[in-house]
Amino acid sequence: MSLMRVVALVMSLALSMLVIVQPVFAQEPVFPGGSGVGLVPPPGVVLSTNFSGFEDAAKGTSIVVTELPTDAYAALAAKFNPEGLRETGIEAGPAENWPVEGAVVSKLIRGSQVAAGIKYRKWVVLVGAKTTTAMVTVQIPDGVPGGLSDADVETALRTIAVRTPPSLDEQVAALPFKLSDTAGFRPVRVIAGATYLLTDGPNDIATNPSQPMIIIASNLNTAPEPSLRMDFAKQAFASLTGIKDVQSNNETSSQANGAEWVEIDGSGKDSASGEPLYVAQIARFETSRYVRAILIVKESEKDKYSERFRKLAKSMTIN
Repeated sequence: MSLMRVVALVMSLALSMLVIVQPVFAQEPVFPGGSGVGLVPPPGVVLSTNFSGFEDAAKGTSIVVTELPTDAYAALAAKFNPEGLRETGIEAGPAENWPVEGAVVSKLIRGSQVAAGIKYRKWVVLVGAKTTTAMVTVQIPDGVPGGLSDADVETALRTIAVRTPPSLDEQVAALPFKLSDTAGFRPVRVIAGATYLLTDGPNDIATNPSQPMIIIASNLNTAPEPSLRMDFAKQAFASLTGIKDVQSNNETSSQANGAEWVEIDGSGKDSASGEPLYVAQIARFETSRYVRAILIVKESEKDKYSERFRKLAKSMTIN
């Protein structure tokens, strides 16, 4: 997966998360499972079990911690301005320097975003450190009684700290889902404590589509009702980042192991090179949760990887 596609994936995941939860207090930075970046959460906000960060379910508040390799900083910084964030749906002011313990460089942007008819106040801190690049994204719905004040949020953001990153194995263990069979694919990295990347080949970040890429993403919101699941899966399949001219060739639904499995495969083209791709998506839906696995590979290598991918995807369980 190219660095720019990873950056695009992170921007779309981390900046638009709408999530939910319970309450906690701490005087030392708290590091979400599998994260090298933490903070002292504000009153009423607790560690999330759905992603890397913190939540307050009753008030719809979320603090998402997203980490990437150190060399991702330049690409993210180039978009860290009002024009770049507008592409993600955020209206924001200019970036300003922001103190972060353990960082080489860090900046803050304040803004707002409207989603599903609700306006959210947003803060995004971009952190560049010797061991990681990170974004800490806060969003709070307007008009919720007893919600955090701007001062509460910025007090918490002043406590952001960077530590030695956990190992990849530790990050994988902290994910809200499990794979019992990776089918020979190699783990690459975890994003935002909720997305898992795997490949087959020597490069972690490759020039697309030189290596197959598997993306496993858990839900950050409630799963759709059974009658809406196929349409939901089709929409997700059609809107994959970095792929154009996506077409579905096969769509099936089945029940197994206490879950509904929606499988879609088809074709597309790499947005940058125009090379033909084979794309497959398998989603596991439970009563209120879901997780989906996506394979992106050259069309010419479909037969080499499609069955291995299906074996991996069918081993997914939700914690």
